[in-house]
Amino acid sequence: MRAISLFILLFFFGINSFAQKMSGYGAELSVLSFKPNVRIWTSKTTGFELFTGPSSEIGSFKPNDVEAGFKFLRTIIYNRTDRTYFGFVGKWKWVKVDIEEIDTKISLPVVGLLIGKEWYSKRINLKGYAVELGYQYGVKEYHIPIINRSKSFDEFPLILNLRYSFYKKR
Repeated sequence: MRAISLFILLFFFGINSFAQKMSGYGAELSVLSFKPNVRIWTSKTTGFELFTGPSSEIGSFKPNDVEAGFKFLRTIIYNRTDRTYFGFVGKWKWVKVDIEEIDTKISLPVVGLLIGKEWYSKRINLKGYAVELGYQYGVKEYHIPIINRSKSFDEFPLILNLRYSFYKKR
């Protein structure tokens, strides 16, 4: 009876400990940003990512803003050569707004949801290519004291990321 109980516990709770664990460094090209990142898959089904990098606004394509954040990822479909996952994104964006020759800096929290597909290639080293689609939301209203007006900054709502990573199995 103890052996059966142990087997059942290992089957339901210990499966992830035998799964593919890996970590990787890479870069991500988004619609308005370029972000170096670190992605760690702690098990076959769970992972997270930390990223930071320059970004721009939808109205001006100067990369004078900075963003940093994280992603929590959960695998839906896993194969040895690819994985489909969904995730939650949380980031903080520091925006330099140039309005009527007045420099204003605002900080903006952004949250979002995404779904992604990652493919693995192991010709020489383990590499990953990924595409992510999703929606993000962030709005910040700020006041410009010199001209005594309030403005609003909206984060671009579409998440469209292309990733390339070098992985190492742990």
